[in-house]
Amino acid sequence: MTTSHDLPSKGGSIGDTIRLWRKNRKISQMDLALNIDTSARHLSFVETGKSRPSRQLIIRIAESLNMPFRHRNALLTMAGHTLEREPLPFDAESMTTIRQALQRLLDTHEPLPAFVVDSAYNIKMKNSGYARLVASLTGADALKKYTNVYLLTFSEDGLCNRIIDWPRVGRFMLDRLKSEASFHQDARLFSLYNTCNGLFRNTPEVNEPSLNDLPVLPLMFEHKPTPLSFITMITTLGTPLDAATQELRIESLHPSDEATKLLFTKAAALV
Repeated sequence: MTTSHDLPSKGGSIGDTIRLWRKNRKISQMDLALNIDTSARHLSFVETGKSRPSRQLIIRIAESLNMPFRHRNALLTMAGHTLEREPLPFDAESMTTIRQALQRLLDTHEPLPAFVVDSAYNIKMKNSGYARLVASLTGADALKKYTNVYLLTFSEDGLCNRIIDWPRVGRFMLDRLKSEASFHQDARLFSLYNTCNGLFRNTPEVNEPSLNDLPVLPLMFEHKPTPLSFITMITTLGTPLDAATQELRIESLHPSDEATKLLFTKAAALV
């Protein structure tokens, strides 16, 4: 099992990093060499530090191992090559078109809740439907206090207190986070997992089927006069060309009963 201790240190070599990703993807050295059209001997020299990989070879390795842009750039930097694409801050002027497109998608989902997160689940954008939902469940200041959706959910004063069937929902979310941390070898996700797992540790176990086998996550909140019932869906941007865009996701909540849909429609009409 991959843990945060399996991540290469800041001083780790290119070969160590490639070997870690190869093992994480369960690809042999021979198979990777065949995939990138080079000899196993040359790849072995790269992994042992006897040969310095060219920029093109690193890109081929990264593509074959399905490495995110963030990690491709890290490999290129370690080898002394120029980056494949410079990472862009979310608020950069060149990201304006992306932000506008995301805002249109959020607006289209009104009055229902939707928000945009980066790869570490930091909330980058949200619509008024999501702001109303969180405020009604945890208070108006929650989104100022917690800008990360996992911390907003798992913290002692967070959404977990209002989620029906929290033990199973929390376990589902932790399993998803751990899986993503392992797949992407992302130290930020491992750290977030450790924090949330610590907060979740005292939650009682339940002898009920896991939610992991369901196609979407059912989510119910305690709410008066009637519980709020949703399913959650995640949308990613197609053919991303840089790390910032690749890491963005839209999480939208869709009512799974008429009472929830009606409540949000009425609430929006009063604004």
